[in-house]
Amino acid sequence: MSIIIQKLLLLIVLITLLPACQSNRAIIKDIDAIHKQEKKGIKLYHQKAYPEAFEALSELATWGYKDAQYYLAFMFLKGQYVEQSTIIGMGWLGVAAESGIEEWVNFYDALYVKATPQMQHKIDKVVAHYKRKFGLKAQFVTCRNSTSVGSNKVATKCTKEDKISKVYPLDLNEAQLSLE
Repeated sequence: MSIIIQKLLLLIVLITLLPACQSNRAIIKDIDAIHKQEKKGIKLYHQKAYPEAFEALSELATWGYKDAQYYLAFMFLKGQYVEQSTIIGMGWLGVAAESGIEEWVNFYDALYVKATPQMQHKIDKVVAHYKRKFGLKAQFVTCRNSTSVGSNKVATKCTKEDKISKVYPLDLNEAQLSLE
């Protein structure tokens, strides 16, 4: 086979594969920068700087970081900087509860049982949808319990197994949800 034909075949393969690579929309970010951004977002949330907190936390929530998902849940549940939405808030709280943090799981369960059956059905759909996109398995996140020196308090630390995150858009209001 001539060199020209080999190069032409290689070019055809590359042209075919490049669009597939672009559709993945993967982002690589330094793990230290991620943890710093998450801490900053949580601090901003507690300072009631909701626009800045949302900017810092929303990206990480979509990448599977559980603390970011937990705080984003409250922003939607309370309507802090975003349009208030019980369904979206419960979606984020449900996916954050995957971490196994007892307080979060209990809080989710307590809110869930107060919802009407119709609302529970919608919440179930959103939580399942969010777990497929932003959950532990989908975003390659693992969570471990640990205690800090001099304290009996158990802390759960979640980290990504890799630094690559598939990017999905964030639902900002219920009209963007597909609940069918």
